[in-house]
Order: sequence, then structure tokens, then C-alpha cells
Amino acid sequence: MRRSLALLALLPAALVVAGCASSRPAPRVSFLGDGQFKSPTTQDAEAYCRNFGAPLRYLDPKAARLAPDSEVTYRCD
Repeated sequence: MRRSLALLALLPAALVVAGCASSRPAPRVSFLGDGQFKSPTTQDAEAYCRNFGAPLRYLDPKAARLAPDSEVTYRCD
């Protein structure tokens, strides 16, 4: 009886740990207003727009191509 109660007490904690382990980190995004966003890398920008299934449009595509690890501004249209 006590063993089953102890297992039932540990079940919610195990579910929380399992849920945290399977979740992905959220992309880093700053909201600039008027539907414009800023992210520290192109990968973060792509991940953010992918959350909504929206196509990504860089506001300065040349800068995004030249330095993919630099800060980018974009829209999710």
C-alpha cells in the first residue's frame, strides 16, 4: 500500500521532467512593431516563422546571406 502511494506521489514529477526534456528551446525574437521582428541569427528567424507555417522574408536579404550568424530583421508573411 505504501509503495503504491509513493509511486503515485512521484508520477507528476516524472511527467514534468519528461515534458521539459522533450521541449525545444524557444527561438530568440524581438518584436519591433508593425509586423517586423529581429533575431540574433538566421536560424532563430527561420525557427520563429516555422512555428506559424509562415514564409520568412528578410528586410535586408543581402545582410542575411553575407553573415548568417549576424542579427537579422524580418517579417513572417
